[in-house]
Amino acid sequence: MKVIDTKPFITAHECNEIVNVPLYKICKVKQIVNLSNYQNIIFQSPSAVLNFDQIALLESKRIIAMGPGTSKQLRKHSYVAEIPDKHFSSEGVINLLNKSELTGKTLVIKGEGGLSNISDYLNSASFKTDELNTYNRQKFESYIDIKKQFSGIDFVIFSSALAVEIYFEHIHNDQETLKFLAVSKRIQDVIGSYKKESKVINYFSDDLIEEIKLTLT
Repeated sequence: MKVIDTKPFITAHECNEIVNVPLYKICKVKQIVNLSNYQNIIFQSPSAVLNFDQIALLESKRIIAMGPGTSKQLRKHSYVAEIPDKHFSSEGVINLLNKSELTGKTLVIKGEGGLSNISDYLNSASFKTDELNTYNRQKFESYIDIKKQFSGIDFVIFSSALAVEIYFEHIHNDQETLKFLAVSKRIQDVIGSYKKESKVINYFSDDLIEEIKLTLT
């Protein structure tokens, strides 16, 4: 079985059967923020953590991660973040916040073009919330060599809408018989917009290969 993971950085899942092939690059952007104004810090992605200039200054903050991947990245800096019990998404974070008392101002750290559902919800509920973009996503100049890597592949894992869009614009070949895997229902819906079927997998499973094999039954 041959699997390509399109996540934009090397993952712990990479092995003989799973190869990481990013479809865009992550670029840090200029950040201006006074952390003393915020009590709650929400990270929407691992890349938000990786590119945050003031990552060493969060000791006294309430830290929330959207999912296990983001939480794992924060643990590299010795932070134990709160994460949703399930639904590692904006909805999951909102549900988590609704189950606890939220005091002080909140900062949502994300990438340019990322969803604003959390900040929109909190502000609509009169919880003062700002956003900070720490990175943007840029397409590669050419996909000729990347397209070659998808020949003979059995599965492709998509973790972002942008990766899906780039794949169908620059990579997809209708003659290939590969199957598509999504890390969330939202990504599955994007794949569906291209008239293609996909399965949602537990990307954070301890045995991702076994998780993928389960999609065949």
